Amino acid sequence: MKKLYISLSLVTSMLLANKSTAQITLSSTYLPQAGYTYNMVADTTPADLPTFTVSAGSASAQTWDYTAGFNTVYSNAMAFVAPAGNPGAASFPSANVAINRGGGTWGYLTTGANGLYLIGADVTTSGVTVDIPFSPSAPQIPVPFTQGNTTGIVAYSGTASATFQGLPIIISHRGARIVTADAFGMITTPTATYSNTLRVKTYEITSDSIFLNLGFGSPQFQQAIYDTTTNYSWYQNSPDALVMSVDQKTSGATSKVQYLQTFSNAVNTIKHIELATNLYPNPASTLTYLSYENATSAKVSANIFDVTGKQVAAILNNQQQAAGKQTLTIDVNNLQLAQGLYMVQLTINGATKTLKLNVQ
Repeated sequence: MKKLYISLSLVTSMLLANKSTAQITLSSTYLPQAGYTYNMVADTTPADLPTFTVSAGSASAQTWDYTAGFNTVYSNAMAFVAPAGNPGAASFPSANVAINRGGGTWGYLTTGANGLYLIGADVTTSGVTVDIPFSPSAPQIPVPFTQGNTTGIVAYSGTASATFQGLPIIISHRGARIVTADAFGMITTPTATYSNTLRVKTYEITSDSIFLNLGFGSPQFQQAIYDTTTNYSWYQNSPDALVMSVDQKTSGATSKVQYLQTFSNAVNTIKHIELATNLYPNPASTLTYLSYENATSAKVSANIFDVTGKQVAAILNNQQQAAGKQTLTIDVNNLQLAQGLYMVQLTINGATKTLKLNVQ
């Protein structure tokens, strides 16, 4: 089953309320709103990742330089939208912001005076769609939050019932998360130097379990997936707060790095991609379909990249399309795509959305 964890690096933007480098405090002023898009540049190439190490936390100001090492990159936009109209939104009425993480996962969150919290997820995997509410909500960034603050261990869980290949099942997600502001200082990325940032560390252990529920006796355990992740994210004192993040695996090895390239808070620019974009079936072995909706007449491009960032196929090249719903057919066999992970990049009037495609 697909892991439900939504990385801290995929959510939140904060105000660093106190401008003194000796004491930086996150407040709720610049929490993500519907219409915020963080256009990140990411690198997941194994040969590049050893360059990106993370220093130990400290109560003294630090300096980080991440200008080198981004050799094989791809666009990885994080766009926040209003929940209404998106898959599973009705199951999360208290959510005031949502994010499409691609691959069939929507995260639903609340923003407010206490911070940004993940209240649940709509997940589609192996042909099964479930809405899983979390209890309690999982903290992304609590506020106010300053260097040395921590949430302590927050254990949360959620369950949902579904049918898989005609059999009734129960899906259970459990997580334990610690969020800590462990360092502050100046960071340099390929985009810019940010003189006053706070680094936030999120450590999380998750399990996703499936039980067969035949209606008599106790549900029968079938399988489980366990994962441990650590994320480090750096924030600055402006709406485009998230400037850099590093993901690490259980072993401590870096698995993904990304930095902020541009930021947008133009709601109309974001919604026409985020609210109606889907890639199905996924995984795919023959045909897959990319569906989306143009809010207005638009110029559209669609390209496929492998995990090294190399473009392997061009589906559309700046083609003029009318307003309305569109569907592109991607013939995996005709494109001679080998088994593995690919990125499908859709660009509509200059706004870009990247979806993951798993070819089997």
